[in-house]
Amino acid sequence: MTCSPLTPDCLSMRCSRHELTRFTGTALLILLHVPLCAAASDMPRWDRESQLGQPLFKISTHQRIVDDPGKTGLDVLVEVMNDMLLFVRSKDGFVARINLDLTIVNTDNHQVVRQVKNVTKRVGEYAQTNSRRDYVVTAFSNDLSPGSYEVKVQLEDRESRRRENVEKKIELKITPFADHFNVSDIILARSSERDSGSRVPLHPTVSGMVVDPSSSLYCCFDVFRDNTLKPCRISLAVMNKSGVISFSDSMLIMEGNRLSTYFMSIPCSNLTFNRYDVLLNAVYDGKTISRSASFSVNFHGLPWIIVDLNQAIRQMRYVATDEEIKYLLNEFPSRKEELFTRFWNEKFPAGKEKVNGKMIEYYNRVNYANMHYSNNRAGWETDRGRILIIYGRPTEVEKRESETSSTRYEIWYYNHLNKRFIFKDEFGFGEYKLVSTGW
Repeated sequence: MTCSPLTPDCLSMRCSRHELTRFTGTALLILLHVPLCAAASDMPRWDRESQLGQPLFKISTHQRIVDDPGKTGLDVLVEVMNDMLLFVRSKDGFVARINLDLTIVNTDNHQVVRQVKNVTKRVGEYAQTNSRRDYVVTAFSNDLSPGSYEVKVQLEDRESRRRENVEKKIELKITPFADHFNVSDIILARSSERDSGSRVPLHPTVSGMVVDPSSSLYCCFDVFRDNTLKPCRISLAVMNKSGVISFSDSMLIMEGNRLSTYFMSIPCSNLTFNRYDVLLNAVYDGKTISRSASFSVNFHGLPWIIVDLNQAIRQMRYVATDEEIKYLLNEFPSRKEELFTRFWNEKFPAGKEKVNGKMIEYYNRVNYANMHYSNNRAGWETDRGRILIIYGRPTEVEKRESETSSTRYEIWYYNHLNKRFIFKDEFGFGEYKLVSTGW
C-alpha cells in the first residue's frame, strides 16, 4: 500500500517537539485528519538489532543439605550465553572476560556474604562467540542459617563495560537434622560428573535448555536419612505442559551414608519441543518429600523466549502468510519444530550461523512488545507492538497529552528510515491506535 504524505501543518508540529508537552485543540484536529498507512505488509527491518527483552544473564538458587545441623547450603548459579558477551581476539582464538559480584543480605539489610569472581571464557572459532547454545556457568556456594535473604548478583562484561543486576528473595529452610529425613532442591546438569572440590555438578544448567537430542539431562539432589538400614525409594516423573508423562524412573537407596548426593538421568532423544516439569518424590519411613524442577527441549536452536511453539507460529503474522501459518500449525508435533526452523532459514538465511539471528531478534521484539504494550490484547497484536516488531526500537519517542481531554499521543521517530508513526490513546487507558504514518 502506498502511504499518503502527512499534511504540512502536521509536519510543522515536529519543529516544536522539545518545547511543547501538550497539544492545542487545533493540533488535535490536524492529527485526526492525517491519512493512515497500514505498514503491516512491510517486512521487518534488521538494521537496528538490539536483543530487546533478553537479559544479559540468568541466576538460579538451590538449597542443599550440609553436615552442619544449624545451616542450609545455598548454591547460586549464574549463566550467560556466549552471544551476550563481547569476545576479543587472542593468540589462540577469542576470549571474553566477566566480573561477577555476589552479595547476600538478611532481613535487616545486613550483608552476610560478599564474593567476587573473575571469569574467562575462551573459544577457538569466531562462530562460537555468537553461540546461543554455549554458556558460561559459575557457581557460588555458601552455608547460611535458615531464614529470609535477598541474593544480588552483578555481572560486568570487562570488554564492553556493560553491567546488569539480578536480585532474588529466598527463604532458606532445608536443614539435615531438623527431622529424621530430608531432600535438597534439584540441580539440573548436563552430566553426572562432580566438580573437584565443589558440591555443585561439573556442568550445571540454569536455563534448563536441552539442545542435543542425543544427550541426557541429570537431576542432582541430596538425601539425608537418620537410619541407613531403612530403605528410601525415589521416583521421578517428567511431564510436558499438558500433564502427559513423557518419562519415569525410580531407584531404591539402601545402606550407604546418612547424607549423600545422587544423580538420576533423563534421556532426551524421545522428547519433542516443549516445556517439561520434573517431579521427584522421596519416600522414607512413612514420610514423603517432593521436589520439582523444569527444563525445555529445543533441538533446533529456537529462541529461549519461545515456550509454546504453536503460539510462536501464530506470532509469525508479520513475516508469513496465513497459508504458511496454517500449514505449520497443522503439522505433526514431531516435525513442527524442524519445519518452523526451516521456514526461518529459507526466509532469512542464517549463513554459517547455527542459530538464525533474525529469528532470535524477531521473538525478542515480540517478547518486548508483550511486556510493554499488552492491554486487553497481547502486546504483539497491538499497533505499537506491530510497528516495534517490524521496525525495531524507534530513534526517539515523544509523548503528548491533550489539554481538553484524556487523550494521549505517542510519536515514534525512525530517523534512519525517514519514518514517523503517531499513536493515539483516546480514553487514557493505554490502548494506543496507529492514526498516522509518514514523515
